[in-house]
Amino acid sequence: MFKKILSLAIVAMMLMSLIAVGASAAQVEVAEEAAAADDVASQGAEAEVAATGAGMIYFDAASAGWESASKILFYIYDLTNGSEFAAWGSSKKLGGTKGDNNIWSFDAEGLGVTAGNVYTIQFNNADTNAETYALLMDTSCFGDTAVADPGTLIENPVDSNKKSMEAHWTNNSLGSRLQITSIGNVVGKSIPSTTTAFDMLVYFLADKGKSGLMNALNFQTDKTAQQIIDSVAGTLNLTQADVTKAIKQAAEVGNADTGDKKDWSSDWDASKSSLPAGESGGSTDTSSKSSSSSSSTSTSSKSSTTTSTSSKSGSASNTQTGQEENILFIMLGVMVLAAGVIFFVRKKERA
Repeated sequence: MFKKILSLAIVAMMLMSLIAVGASAAQVEVAEEAAAADDVASQGAEAEVAATGAGMIYFDAASAGWESASKILFYIYDLTNGSEFAAWGSSKKLGGTKGDNNIWSFDAEGLGVTAGNVYTIQFNNADTNAETYALLMDTSCFGDTAVADPGTLIENPVDSNKKSMEAHWTNNSLGSRLQITSIGNVVGKSIPSTTTAFDMLVYFLADKGKSGLMNALNFQTDKTAQQIIDSVAGTLNLTQADVTKAIKQAAEVGNADTGDKKDWSSDWDASKSSLPAGESGGSTDTSSKSSSSSSSTSTSSKSSTTTSTSSKSGSASNTQTGQEENILFIMLGVMVLAAGVIFFVRKKERA
């Protein structure tokens, strides 16, 4: 009788262990399905980003009064490498796509705009050849919309007889490119990170072509070199010490782009300058530079998203490992219990 009861008990324990194993397996399956669902959701989110065009930039043609334009060109110049992606007027490569409410879009990333480089962009009405002034751009501008300001006209740096309307980003602080024009005026708002205010002054002093002080004196005949230098340096927030050093560098080193050198030491006198004395900043920029912090933030955000996704997958994996440990402990427990029962039965039979 006792053996029958023992047999039934052992069978019952085995059934319980099978039920526990089945329940644990079911939980593992649920965990795997949850992990798969997370992966699908993650892939769906990535697909959505791709569909919206993460590397796109936009231009509000209506803000420039170009509602009837048949084509808007997005002319992008790489300041970091000193190169253009396509010649001016290349509508096949630089043409945008018209969307709702006269918002034109362009795939800047597809053109070759990459993180770490600084660019300028000009929007051009292909019908009238009207254009906006150069606006600084980097990958932090992806997804942003540029807006024109017809009420603000900026002198063309090469041809002072031409003026272009200013443009600005809706959600980015990068502004119109600050430059010294061919006749010695300083235009624009933002100095690109590829140069400094000091270097701009050096190049202006050294250049013997249409971008230097020599050319400016031919147009501003009522001003002396001293007056133009003070005016340019003052707008760039430079000091007398900066100018002294820049004049020396223009004579000895010159313009790295053109190779030109020019000595203005006899045409500028610090004692007659209206600039503050100050300390020489050398080639340190005393004005605001363009920054890639937004791009870095965006990259960090993407990394955080990736980490989050990995964390979810890791949770599913840990859950599965825990279930496997539970199964092992249950089976060991049943085996120990069965061994104990058999031990006591044999002991009783011997007794």
